[in-house]
Amino acid sequence: MSEVLIFDKYGKRPRSSGRGNRESLFNRVLLILVMALILFLAGELVFHFVIAPRLTVRNIVIRSDLPLSKEEILAVAGTEENAFYYSVDPVQIRGALEKLPMVRSAVVEKVFPDALHVTLYGRTPLAMLFFTTPDGDSIPIVVDEQGVVFEIGRAVSEWDLPVITGIQFKKLEVGTKLPVQVQPVLEDLARLRREDPQLFRLISELRLIAKSGGGLELLLYPIQYPVRLRLPGGLEAALLRNAAVILDLLAEQQLQVRIRELDMRTGEVVYRIEEE
Repeated sequence: MSEVLIFDKYGKRPRSSGRGNRESLFNRVLLILVMALILFLAGELVFHFVIAPRLTVRNIVIRSDLPLSKEEILAVAGTEENAFYYSVDPVQIRGALEKLPMVRSAVVEKVFPDALHVTLYGRTPLAMLFFTTPDGDSIPIVVDEQGVVFEIGRAVSEWDLPVITGIQFKKLEVGTKLPVQVQPVLEDLARLRREDPQLFRLISELRLIAKSGGGLELLLYPIQYPVRLRLPGGLEAALLRNAAVILDLLAEQQLQVRIRELDMRTGEVVYRIEEE
């Protein structure tokens, strides 16, 4: 039998292309990818239908200084120990806990494979108010820097606080928030406590007075002096330091019994004596 050879026009035998080799390599790579995908999907199915249902929350860590037991916190959170790990929703738990008036913020974190960490930050008492009932009884309430009422009556844990007057409540319950117009005063009061605690402790009462054109004026009653301070709508530390110096001078000269008020709204001190 004779062999037939094919030559090109130049009389040379053409080289064989690597097409067959390339197709073979591509098929092997494709087979490897398909096998890897199958193994991955099989692993996913095993994890979700076999392993995941067996994962439960066995270790719950709660960090809080609030007067709430672990059982009470978990009841509010809507979860419990040995709950399925993947059914626990940290966002939902945080929302439920932050609805508690005494909770300022909550941090909830799941830690694989079986832990849940909950940290609660409580509200810090800033000022006290008094609510008068229809029977004439006076009930103390405590608010924080955000103006949220979170302690009422016997629940009040701290009494050494400035008293804010001039606010009337139509309805009082835990979680009530003071009017938005009062918020700047509360922020000033909180900043004063952080930056100058001594001046903060000087305040016995803050009476809020609504101006006809809007806004507020303040009457500040110091603890140690019978002289009140009439202030613009804010509590500036520098202004209060100046007032404290003046009050000390009046006390040294025994003039404070004659002076009823220091008006400091204009930047200059105006003395109002008792006879006026």
